[in-house]
Amino acid sequence: MATIEAEDRAAVREDRTRPRLLLAQRMKPQRDRAVVRAFLRVLGVAFAELEVIAPVEAPIDVRFRQAQFHLRELGGHPRGCAWQEHDTRVHQASTLADRGDLRNPAVGMELAVGVSHITATLAEHAAWYGARCVGLDVVVSADEHYCLLAQPAEAPEIGALALQGWRSVSVLCPPYGMVLYTASGAPEFLRLVTGRLLRQWDNIETLFAGVKH
Repeated sequence: MATIEAEDRAAVREDRTRPRLLLAQRMKPQRDRAVVRAFLRVLGVAFAELEVIAPVEAPIDVRFRQAQFHLRELGGHPRGCAWQEHDTRVHQASTLADRGDLRNPAVGMELAVGVSHITATLAEHAAWYGARCVGLDVVVSADEHYCLLAQPAEAPEIGALALQGWRSVSVLCPPYGMVLYTASGAPEFLRLVTGRLLRQWDNIETLFAGVKH
């Protein structure tokens, strides 16, 4: 009897979970388009709603002009002294940046999201997609817990992103964005701003919103 009751409870939990999973899957194209809208806006790229196309064939999540965006989320950052020791420097840099006009590129600043962490996050996917990485423009979404303003620093990890084979790799941390790496075949609007911290959209409340006709 106890076994039957346990099975019934498991079945109920599964029935409750399945609609949520189906809903999440149906909402994915909408979420993906919202992320790409936000990314284009922080870069200062004007676009029409019809240009942001999803769903499309995997592993492409969103197509925009020549760009073939593949979207990933940045997982939890490994906490440790190496990350925490930058707190003072980051705070000072953020204060300096806040005094400037952040609608324009933050001169002398960069997005310190831990490129090695992004590289590690993408490594498994690069291995899975293999040669298909050559045509993919990755946008890694992160939140304020993983994106910090810091003074410019050498990033040898960028070479590791190139070795993974992606056509381009960018990071979105609202209200900022940065194109970390681009190959020669990447869309021009990405290549032109590679390595520059950008915040070209003033209203965070409309950053992800659809374009009004």
